[in-house]
Amino acid sequence: MLSGISIFCFTASYGVALLLEIVRLFFRAQVRAILSVGFMAAGLIAHTIYLVGEQNGLVEAGPISSWHHWCLIVAWVLAATYLAMSLTHPKTALGLFMIPPVLLLLGMAYWMDQVAPFDPSNRVRPLQIIHGVLLLAGTAAVFLGFATGVMYLIQSYRLKHKMLQREGFRLPSLEWLQNFNRRTLIVSTCLLAGGLLAGVLLKIDRQTNSFPWSDPVVWSSGILFLWLVAATLFELIYKPARQGQKIAYLTLANFMFLGLVLAMILFGPTQHARSPKEQATHFYSLTPTIAQSEKGAR
Repeated sequence: MLSGISIFCFTASYGVALLLEIVRLFFRAQVRAILSVGFMAAGLIAHTIYLVGEQNGLVEAGPISSWHHWCLIVAWVLAATYLAMSLTHPKTALGLFMIPPVLLLLGMAYWMDQVAPFDPSNRVRPLQIIHGVLLLAGTAAVFLGFATGVMYLIQSYRLKHKMLQREGFRLPSLEWLQNFNRRTLIVSTCLLAGGLLAGVLLKIDRQTNSFPWSDPVVWSSGILFLWLVAATLFELIYKPARQGQKIAYLTLANFMFLGLVLAMILFGPTQHARSPKEQATHFYSLTPTIAQSEKGAR
């Protein structure tokens, strides 16, 4: 808790904003829109204060000190982007699609608070910072692409079947959603590819506390990189892929591949981003026989 602010404070504020967006489906009232923006802004301010407290060393120092911190920053980027978009598109139901990912990331941050921070000897290295920041920004772009991709498919389905647009469930135009999806696809590909290449350079660097090439995160990241390159080339070379539902499907596929890598990092048997103490603990937990023999030898 920092100056009386905890994760629960801004999570609750974002949750109220989502409830007000759901109310939009049934009731039309100007005060609802004002309250929704107000709760979102209040949550973002509290979120910012919490992150500033972490940077001041009240929790964990470092540009990106832990998975807890990483999830909080991605959630902040998404929340700030949604707040800006809600002000420029006040009559659309963007919050129904963009607030849930924020709450999901905050839930992950709360759960990851008990996980040890990254190895201090690595996280202050310039290449490590570049690796983390690019992957963070790329992840935020993928989440944004996923949200707008879902909106595009819904809007396309409604228009194709000539369904009347409900006043409380208005979505941006297909043209706007398509352009936004295309930008997020290109931006996320460049950012994630750069982050993954920085990770490869870190792996090659002998001064970095590293992990084996057979680590699940290494080969799953390689698959993600190949997919990103293939998807981008497909979008750039095949002109029909720049229009219609193909862009939306590509952004959704990016989200699925990224989710696979994140699942490997957070829940899989990987040594990625663990401190040396965690790596040793993980090794002994996976090889109890070896651990017992070594203890007996001591």
